[in-house]
Amino acid sequence: MIEIQNITKTYGKKANTFTALDNVSFTVPSGASVAIVGKSGSGKSTLMHIMSGLDKPSSGSIVVDNQDISQLKSKALDRFRAEKIGFIFQAFFVQANETCMQNVSLPLEIARVARGSRKKRIAEALNQVELSEKAATKARNLSGGQKQRLAIARAIVNKPSIIFADEPTGNLDSATGEKVEKLLFEFNKQLGSTLVVVTHDADLAKKCDMQIHIKDGSITRIETAKKIVAKGGAK
Repeated sequence: MIEIQNITKTYGKKANTFTALDNVSFTVPSGASVAIVGKSGSGKSTLMHIMSGLDKPSSGSIVVDNQDISQLKSKALDRFRAEKIGFIFQAFFVQANETCMQNVSLPLEIARVARGSRKKRIAEALNQVELSEKAATKARNLSGGQKQRLAIARAIVNKPSIIFADEPTGNLDSATGEKVEKLLFEFNKQLGSTLVVVTHDADLAKKCDMQIHIKDGSITRIETAKKIVAKGGAK
């Protein structure tokens, strides 16, 4: 479960202060698929960065499985992200000069997974996104859709309890985007991972169990599917 409690995020000082998030609170049940929806500049990416520990709030707390990650020191937070979280971004952020296998290996190395067990887990992840034949291919030689599938393999190789996807289909054509969406929801169900998607795509948002709408740093409404209400609901 992710509990966002009275989160405020400001940038700048005094007259130049900008409030990116303003006293935001909600709860995401474990295993839910969640869309954070809003226009550019609404605060949705800032919210994702704070939920995942990539950024710290100015005030408030982020409680993940009864642990307030906003209070963790740098090394503990790095370990938490390595063990618990998978990230997928619109710009892919794969290492162009490394092979697919090397790219997927990175989270395992950060999490200090024994070298002997890495190969099997990498092979499983690449197989799940249908990139087994590209294991030795450098990422720069992949298509956009293949790069995004590689990013998904990298995100799931540690079997994270939470997957964050920031505009995961934004750089893809509609057909490829649908394939990527299908993969994300399959992993949400197969792994039981909580899936948090940042998007301005209303159609993608509707496929999620829960929609959090944000405007000018504030939550305007939360739409929750009945099946998630049954799991514990949302604040």
